[in-house]
Amino acid sequence: MICIVIIVAVMVYLFQDVFKTNMNKYETEVAEEVTVQDTVNLDAFIVRDEQYIREATDDKTIVPLVSDGDRVASGDAVARICKQEQDAVDYAELEESKKIRDRYVRLNEQTELDALDMQKLNKDIDSAYSQFLKVISSRNYNDLNESINDLEDSLASKQVLRDGTIDINSKIEALDKRIAELEAKKISAEDVPAPRSGYFISNIDGHEDTLAYSELSKLTVEDVECALKKTPKEVKGAMGKIVASYKWYIVANIESKYSRLLEEGDFLKVNIPEYGYENVTVVVEHISAVKDGKIAVALSCNAMNETYANMRIENVELVVNEYTGFKVKTSAIHTYDPSKEMTTDNKSDETTQTTNTTAKPENITVVYILRANVMNARRVEVIYTDGDYSIVKSNSESSQGIKPIRRYDEVIVKGRDLRNGRSIG
Repeated sequence: MICIVIIVAVMVYLFQDVFKTNMNKYETEVAEEVTVQDTVNLDAFIVRDEQYIREATDDKTIVPLVSDGDRVASGDAVARICKQEQDAVDYAELEESKKIRDRYVRLNEQTELDALDMQKLNKDIDSAYSQFLKVISSRNYNDLNESINDLEDSLASKQVLRDGTIDINSKIEALDKRIAELEAKKISAEDVPAPRSGYFISNIDGHEDTLAYSELSKLTVEDVECALKKTPKEVKGAMGKIVASYKWYIVANIESKYSRLLEEGDFLKVNIPEYGYENVTVVVEHISAVKDGKIAVALSCNAMNETYANMRIENVELVVNEYTGFKVKTSAIHTYDPSKEMTTDNKSDETTQTTNTTAKPENITVVYILRANVMNARRVEVIYTDGDYSIVKSNSESSQGIKPIRRYDEVIVKGRDLRNGRSIG
């Protein structure tokens, strides 16, 4: 009987120890600073200062001379019209051969100058590669070809210097021969001049004159609704268009309750998710009168590239509020009663005790963090919550002897018996 009692007692003790160990497991998440946004989804219509480039007859072939998004001056040749298809093919080859020849000439001059400076070549390669990555990350694809060419030229220069495997002079000679052959054909062609200065865009969608660029100060809710529903017109013969101004507009209808957040002249941010654009700066240019609980807004933007120049009807997120602070799990936020808890932090923190016996200290909101196996209460002030997670101020001050949360604190998100100063070792 004595043995049985001893065995049962040991088993109960072990079971209780295992139970406590399992029940007192603690999980933490690092407090990191984030920015979250309150946004309003808008069906937006894009308005630009656009003009068609003159129409061409059907029996002619057009060879573009500039790429989409290229800046051109009034009168610059943006394309060449050839009477026969073979003329167009020959002319395109002639222009491309000239560009390649110019690259080889520059490369040849560079290798002669840098023949004894491998260190400089390595720096040029690093610089060209960094610029290439920068162009990709910024999505400024207008500069992509130039960036690729610079990187290729730098790599080719190093290859020539290292083992001389590229015979540049023979390539230049071959191109000179081919250029002479093409020029001897006396290709019959006619230039197409740009009607005005601006960005060349080859794509035409039929919405170029749906809303008048110069009349947006009179924009109404009905105007926006009609523009979003309008069937684009068929445009015949035009070979492209010129976007004349850097400034373009996002026009949309929004619920009138947001009018208190908008004022003409304000700088706001928009996101365009389909293209991955975030925090694009816009200016509120016009706010219409209320109609059926809505207002029409015109937002201007000065950023311009090939992508912006081809947008038309897009989903846009208007940022109405922005919150920056530490992200913590909402369930990890607790009410702290100083009169019921210890107020002793670990060795790295100051020890503070409530000495006022005449007035009961106010409760504050806290999270509990782990530091060297000791729980510490940290004051938090919630500024935003989406239910599961909350954003708390990153510049709170101490209160009731409790220090504020700091970046990289290990916030306890799972555990029992949370008390300030309690050791779990």
